[in-house]
Amino acid sequence: MHGVIPPEPGQGQGKLLAALVDNWPRYADAAAAGRGRLRGSRAQALPRPLPRPLLATAQCALDGLSVGVPGLLARDLLGQGETPDAGVLLFGIALTLLLLAVAGGYRHAALFGGRRPLLAASGALAGSLLGLALAAQLVGAPAALPAATAGLWLGFALPLLLAGRVASARLIRAEAPRTALRAVVVGEGPQAARLAAFAQGRQPGPVRLLGVVDDRRRLPDATHADSGLPHLGPIEVLQALIRRGEVDQVILALPWSAEARVAALVRRLSEYPVEVCLAPDLCSYRACQPSPAVKLLLRPLDGWRGLAKRAEDILLAVGALAVAAVPMLLIALAVRLDSPGPVLFRQRRTGFNNRDFYVLKFRTMYTDQTDHEARVQVSEGDPRVTRVGAILRRASLDELPQLLNVLWGEMSFVGPRPHAPGTRAAGRPFEEVAERYAARHRMKPGLTGLAQVRGWRGPTETEEKLLRRVEADLEYIETWSLRLDALIILRTLVAVARMRNAY
Repeated sequence: MHGVIPPEPGQGQGKLLAALVDNWPRYADAAAAGRGRLRGSRAQALPRPLPRPLLATAQCALDGLSVGVPGLLARDLLGQGETPDAGVLLFGIALTLLLLAVAGGYRHAALFGGRRPLLAASGALAGSLLGLALAAQLVGAPAALPAATAGLWLGFALPLLLAGRVASARLIRAEAPRTALRAVVVGEGPQAARLAAFAQGRQPGPVRLLGVVDDRRRLPDATHADSGLPHLGPIEVLQALIRRGEVDQVILALPWSAEARVAALVRRLSEYPVEVCLAPDLCSYRACQPSPAVKLLLRPLDGWRGLAKRAEDILLAVGALAVAAVPMLLIALAVRLDSPGPVLFRQRRTGFNNRDFYVLKFRTMYTDQTDHEARVQVSEGDPRVTRVGAILRRASLDELPQLLNVLWGEMSFVGPRPHAPGTRAAGRPFEEVAERYAARHRMKPGLTGLAQVRGWRGPTETEEKLLRRVEADLEYIETWSLRLDALIILRTLVAVARMRNAY
């Protein structure tokens, strides 16, 4: 039963429901108390976190300056004119940053300092500069980067690069409430206590523990007896915190033998954009700092992938609006002249992280017959649709105002299409038909998606149509790439030209 604490062995469903009804006020008070302790005792009401891609980008820019400026100084001190020239200099910087990225130098944990990131930075710099000098010798162009210039460049750049990494790590640690991953531990007993003690002993560090959630305990105490961390309450409180964007990572402090319990938690948390890490013992938790070897779920579009996706959305939305501005004005005029009522239609949809938002569309129905909950899906020849609306729906032009949703960050250009809460498949709510339906909300909804270009768009008269759509959406989330987005956009243009499955 989704969203309900599993019954104890031997307890019937009727008794469980009765207990939930009787104790619901206490659950609500417990959740509020958990959130209150979270705000009162952890980092002053959880200050707004800095985006991790922003931190990594800033560190990358600092590293580039630390490598580039000494290269210019080495050239001038040796009096060798344009050696290394601008091309060699830029290539040396880019190669150093690439090697450092491959070595994990821009992972979130590496930004907090330590010996391993410094060794990675030293190896990347030495490997790139000495490798370039050797390559110049082998290809018969030693003047491109003489060995003396490469050695002097390395001698100047290495201490500057290391000093920059140490200084930035201190600054990031000083801002740990805004830079650290906010984590919640799920578990109980000595395992959770050892894990909490280890993580708190590394503060300020890359992970900040907010509290403990016990998926078996009914009501929270003031603190978790074993770990000393705030006990936030039952699993429902964790789900609420994730929806509010207050949790980045969930650490399952459960033994290997609790396979069914771990599987149930993973199934439940797979609906949310949160990272799930299994730490059955302290050794494995140390191993996942920063290695993802025991991570069970990853956040979609984490790190630079999310930055690239957002940049793609903004560029495409701005370009599309520039092209479609005049046609959109003409469509608005046609809608207004065709029938009385507003030009735009706002409909509530469920979006990223199960949060509701209002999607914008050109109005295609008569005002007194609009269906804000989409309880009756539009079919071919639907009398509720206006004359202009039928043309707009057929060509998918009614979706153009959603470019504004993309610019506002509520939607993406490509992603799972958002559905109205009241839509049904063969008379049943979508959530009842597809077990993993809510997992679609781990990524922002899109103007178009993989399901649409495969032909799974339009009304869902059968459950099969919805299941195929959800299957394609989840495949897109798991296999996302910029190349996949480009292919979907091209296939969408072809599908729109054919006007398939659009009513």
